[in-house]
Amino acid sequence: MIETTLSKVGNSMAVLLPKTLRIQAAFEPGVPLAVESPRKGVVVITAKVESDEDRLERLTGAEARIQARKAQVEPWPEGHSADELLKAGKDSRAHELFSI
Repeated sequence: MIETTLSKVGNSMAVLLPKTLRIQAAFEPGVPLAVESPRKGVVVITAKVESDEDRLERLTGAEARIQARKAQVEPWPEGHSADELLKAGKDSRAHELFSI
């Protein structure tokens, strides 16, 4: 059993779900949740089941975001290590600062 507390957030109250609980429940950011209280002292939080169309739309959007990010990323230069690239970046920044 995982324990957490109720916190005040603005005019509302919130329960922060610990990472282990989110993993167990397979809750992800942006997934709609149904919250209900079947009786006093009990709150049930359930991920709303998506239809196939909703899931396809979400996956298509995610794929478009991935492709957009790929287009912005420069390919890794052949024959260079991460240390060499970091040193080159630091050297160029230092040169920019001291050339002013």
